[in-house]
Amino acid sequence: MPDREPTDRDDLAEGTIRFAYGLEPPDGPVAPAPVLHALRGWRSVLRRLGLVGQTPDRYGGLGFGNLSGRDPDDPGQFLITASQTAGAPDLEEGDLVRILHSSTARFWVDALGHQPPSSETLTHAMIYDADPAVGWVLHGHSPDIWQRAEELGLPATPPSVPYGSPDMVDAVAALLDAHRERPLVFVTLGHEDGVFACGATAAAAGGALAATLARALS
Repeated sequence: MPDREPTDRDDLAEGTIRFAYGLEPPDGPVAPAPVLHALRGWRSVLRRLGLVGQTPDRYGGLGFGNLSGRDPDDPGQFLITASQTAGAPDLEEGDLVRILHSSTARFWVDALGHQPPSSETLTHAMIYDADPAVGWVLHGHSPDIWQRAEELGLPATPPSVPYGSPDMVDAVAALLDAHRERPLVFVTLGHEDGVFACGATAAAAGGALAATLARALS
């Protein structure tokens, strides 16, 4: 299994994978059709809203945003968009990675796929581990929501907590414990423009995120 060792510097660019992972090529499709179709649809919606994508004038030209969904047939595993695929116009099956196992203690992920998993994979994994009722996690970047988080009354992780770090995993775990409503939208103040939505269904998580953007724009 090809392994990738973690990087823990705090000055790394957006999108850098900070955890270690093992990645094996799959024998066939990694995603059940319903999960692929839901992720494809909501990714298209979030791209049109500017919450997911890749543009030269944002974040040094790197892709931003990622989505994931539990496997309904094996709830201990989930599918997540691969690292730096947000700029592609359409989501293909090969752009998804199956997360087989993860350890927040070891900061390690075992995965199946053709591309590395998203740099936010362990945050997604922690959300699924913390709440079995959560089936979908959507992560986008929205200056409109992020800059108005306090005004909108949104839960937030501290500004001192960087993305993709053990501290972020711990901060999100504490936030989920303090805020039990689902779907839940929250921002990551130490991750520029970062906003997450999680819920039992893709429609619940996506609808909550879109509604929050509408509130911010109003």
